[in-house]
Amino acid sequence: MRKRLEKIIDELNISLVERGSHTRLALLTALAGENMILVGPPGTAKSEISRRVAEVFDTKYFEYLLTKFTTPEELFGPVSIRELEQDNFRRKTDGYLSDANIVFLDEIFKSNSSILNSLLTILNEKIYHNGNLKEKTDIYSIISASNELPTDSGELMALYDRFLLRVVVDYVKEPSKLLILEDRYRGISQDLKLNKETLEEIGKESKKVEVPHHIAMIILNLKEKLDEHFKDEIKGKIQEKVSDRKLVKSIKLLKTSAYTNGRDCLNISDTLLLLHCYWNKIENRDVIKKYLFEEIIKLTKEDLENYRNISRVWSEEFNGLFKKQRVDENGTPLYYDVDNKLVDFSYGDIHVMDKYGDYVHYKGHTEYVKVLAELGNFDYGYIDSGIATDNGKIVWKYECSPVEVVTSPERELEGYERLVVKGNLKPANIESYEEYIKAYTVISANLIPTMEGIRRNIEEEIIEIRSVSDYLNKVRQSLKAENLWVVGDDIKELQSLVEKTCEGMNASLLKLEEVTSKIDRAKVSSER
Repeated sequence: MRKRLEKIIDELNISLVERGSHTRLALLTALAGENMILVGPPGTAKSEISRRVAEVFDTKYFEYLLTKFTTPEELFGPVSIRELEQDNFRRKTDGYLSDANIVFLDEIFKSNSSILNSLLTILNEKIYHNGNLKEKTDIYSIISASNELPTDSGELMALYDRFLLRVVVDYVKEPSKLLILEDRYRGISQDLKLNKETLEEIGKESKKVEVPHHIAMIILNLKEKLDEHFKDEIKGKIQEKVSDRKLVKSIKLLKTSAYTNGRDCLNISDTLLLLHCYWNKIENRDVIKKYLFEEIIKLTKEDLENYRNISRVWSEEFNGLFKKQRVDENGTPLYYDVDNKLVDFSYGDIHVMDKYGDYVHYKGHTEYVKVLAELGNFDYGYIDSGIATDNGKIVWKYECSPVEVVTSPERELEGYERLVVKGNLKPANIESYEEYIKAYTVISANLIPTMEGIRRNIEEEIIEIRSVSDYLNKVRQSLKAENLWVVGDDIKELQSLVEKTCEGMNASLLKLEEVTSKIDRAKVSSER
């Protein structure tokens, strides 16, 4: 069956540009015995798609453009004069809508009330009320088209809800392809056409397709999220509510997808068809996609961000155990000066104070820094160095100021005072396990219990990440298997999201394993 359908799809798309997903969905709709509406501007091949799908079957086809002036006679046939003579109201339906197998109704939302009620029962129950008789129709599918959708929850909404699939058709993105297009379509080959018995077999066998628990939960959770998201919609406006009827029919559609793909159970790729089922307003399609993708990968954006950060958090927690200020061989704390050199407060940047209590800042390096003494401001300028003169005086040269401070025997320097810059010098800290090992070689045994606690937490995180990764790998494999009915940007976007998520999870896993490895090495160092 699958190979035959692949050939049918190839023929359906001959000389059509950017309509591959539309013809596939229209064909699947007919195979599932459901209805579809194509939404888009005029001249986008909506009626052509319907006509071609009708040719797939040994069927009767009916097509009509509706207006507000369309009468029931135009759709359902004229009143039978012979029946009227016998006081019976009957229409002669041969060759009209209820007598067809595939129906295309253009601008369906322009239909008037005299037509609407009859369409509702035909769309939902495949029954036509011909006078006081209920006539079972042999309609496989009704494909409709509209330039616009209903804007309120009135009688047109009831009609709209009967269409399970909603597919947007827009103008071709690359019009240049149309300039070189040749009309090579010659219809569907006779040996590929499907008869009524084949359709009945598809319907019968599709019912046997299993719905795995995780697929059922994706669908039910999606419905719950959508109901919650749109719960505050204004009454009187078109609502985004997944009705019970729509839920049941969507499962039927997914089962038909699985069976015609040669499977006996649903997989992840089938659920992407829900993107064409669960929206009423076009602008809400992206909302549905967001929630569906979250349900498929079992992670929200916040979850993904947490998994990306978890390795960094535990790495910082581990390295924080070893954070310590560096000291010299005498145990004096070390700092970084403005040249990023290790200094203590006995050398490097200093304050010079004369006997009058005046402070002068001396900077012994080639780069300059403006500082503020703890005890008050000093003259503006940057001092390079002190120069001794022949008479023993010292001239302090300011680089950025014309001021010179000259010492004299009366203003002898009384020694050095520790420079205090607001914020102090940056402590030269050990920031990681690796730096600690280089500095001290041996880890303190007191750290072992804390490290063990970190390791236990990390191991729990690793188990959880591996579980998620295993599931995502199954999703990835499921999406690699080609689905006849799911093509285009949606599946590519999901595949890309799954791939990036898998890469992120694997990266986090590796970083966490690195931390556990460091803990093991630290324990060995402590024992040594």
